Amino acid sequence: MPPKIFIVEDAGEYRELLGHHLTSHWPDADIKTYDPTSSGRLPADFAGAGSDLVIIGSPAGGEPAAKWLSRFNASRRFPPVLVIGSGGERDIVEALKAGAAEYLSRARLNHARLISLVETALADSPSGIGLDAAGVPSLRGYDIREELAVSDISSVYLADEPEHARPVVLKVLRQTPDSGGEIAFERFLREYELIARINHPSIVKIFDLGVADDHAYIAMEYCGSGSLKRRILSGMQPDLAYQYMRQMAGALGALHAVDITHRDLKPTNVMFRDDGSLVLIDFGLAKQVRVEAEITGTGEIFGTPYYMSPEQGHGAATDERADIYSLGVIFYEMLTGQKPFEAETPMAMIIRHANAPVPRLADELSRYQPAVDRMMAKSPDERFQNTDDILAWAPAGDETTAQAQA
Repeated sequence: MPPKIFIVEDAGEYRELLGHHLTSHWPDADIKTYDPTSSGRLPADFAGAGSDLVIIGSPAGGEPAAKWLSRFNASRRFPPVLVIGSGGERDIVEALKAGAAEYLSRARLNHARLISLVETALADSPSGIGLDAAGVPSLRGYDIREELAVSDISSVYLADEPEHARPVVLKVLRQTPDSGGEIAFERFLREYELIARINHPSIVKIFDLGVADDHAYIAMEYCGSGSLKRRILSGMQPDLAYQYMRQMAGALGALHAVDITHRDLKPTNVMFRDDGSLVLIDFGLAKQVRVEAEITGTGEIFGTPYYMSPEQGHGAATDERADIYSLGVIFYEMLTGQKPFEAETPMAMIIRHANAPVPRLADELSRYQPAVDRMMAKSPDERFQNTDDILAWAPAGDETTAQAQA
């Protein structure tokens, strides 16, 4: 995950020089700059701009770095601050006493020294999260093997945890102002703390949570037998699809019982352990990131339109019945190997979910049509109202099965 660095410096050419040093080492680094001579003080509620590190020239806007640091200290999650100045010993001591991670003299600045200090500041943050030259985090207690996935919100890594001699999946998240801010970030972590207490065979085990500054990480069990998507592509017997659907319903019920909705249920968020058991992952993320419109700043629909309920697709209020709709879409796909709706654009897909009739299953699968109809009803009031209703349902001629398996 490339670092995010915020530079406060009076001189435009020096801001550019610092940016050049940083991007030559981290080509994908996100560098933001601020000119205090023209823009003045930063806002009183400035909390680090979602950055991993702040670099500030001293003086900045006519004030020594120590005064800036005293204001930064009002935010308990402010990132490390590296001061670059031309002052004497008193200026250095005051900056360090005010909380600077390091003070670098302008006269001594060179590429190697700057990069070394930046790496040290990142690695010494309370979270223990640093970054190597490739932008891969180093996290105390874990040895990262490889990156599994990356998004605007998080990066996911396969890692080893030597202390417990086990592989784990690490999700490293970054709080940014445009992804929901501090309140949503903390709510997200509280939600994962709740999930960590849930003891359900079809919910991924959470081993550890860590948070400091603008980063958080979640260590969870590694499920090594792939996702449901792979099994759908390979073809699936109807009775197995029915059993998987019930297992997912049971897991959703455990989440809903503590007021957590998944909101991004899809085959790639359903994994399998080596013993063949099914596990839900990635719950709650969509719920905790504030979305101001149906289309995000990157031009993408937030969520997965193939599996999104009509109300979620149109930005309306959602509850656990939105998860039930998504489960119905997955159930249909498991039974048929096809998604119920196809479209050329995400918005066209959302419109189809809202307006197209629920597709019909082939005659040999018709015994499951009532469940698909109830889960995929356009109106939430016409769906199964909770997962208990799903688990109480059984195909025609199989009424005792649900009772035996509930």
